Amino acid sequence: MLNIENLSKRYKNSVWGIKDFNLIIKNKEIMGIVGPNGSGKTSLINCLLGIIYPTSGKVELNGFQSKSKEFKKSIAYVPDDLILPEALTGTEYLDFVTSMYENIDIEKKKMLTELFDMKTALKEPIETYSHGMKKKIQLIAAFMLKSKLIVLDEPFRGLDVEAIIITKKLMNRYIKQGGSILLSTHDLTGAERLCNQISIISKGEKVAEGTVSELKENYNSKNLEEVFMKVSMLGSRSEQVEKIISNF
Repeated sequence: MLNIENLSKRYKNSVWGIKDFNLIIKNKEIMGIVGPNGSGKTSLINCLLGIIYPTSGKVELNGFQSKSKEFKKSIAYVPDDLILPEALTGTEYLDFVTSMYENIDIEKKKMLTELFDMKTALKEPIETYSHGMKKKIQLIAAFMLKSKLIVLDEPFRGLDVEAIIITKKLMNRYIKQGGSILLSTHDLTGAERLCNQISIISKGEKVAEGTVSELKENYNSKNLEEVFMKVSMLGSRSEQVEKIISNF
């Protein structure tokens, strides 16, 4: 279980990236994090992963503190950006990841390569890959780890329909086996179908959280998109947006 308690990050310009943020992700659960651009999702993920240090608060995974070796070994990450050593072949990159971690499942690595139809592509330099192929190699590198938590930041961007379906099936299989997933996405329709819980962030603070059915009931909305418009920083513009659209 991931426990984020009173997490805050204040930058040098006195702007809060995230402020007094609390979140619990249970085992066998997908938690969706949604919010407008600049809402604090990236700050939250970067603090969680140790890319930046929070101003205050704490993060624990199954009782291990975020700075501990056990914590770092237990997390896999698929970033939105395609940050990859493009001079390496796919095989060389996966071998590099394997050398960095002790908790690699070699059989899963083989199965993932077959699932994403990347066996031939692994022989080629990553610089020759399409956007979708680069995303696939990131997903293979993450899901082959024996992790307790996977952080996915816009994991479907650039994937073809088959790869999206495969990734969703992998996510559901992962949580059935006891793992947890933090999914950051702008795809509210996908989040509504995939996630056990949704946390909506606006201006660095959590403004709503619950299951999809709870959120729809609490905010008298037909779907998650309506909830989002009501509680995010776009809420103050919702009437104006509807008026413009109706007169368009």
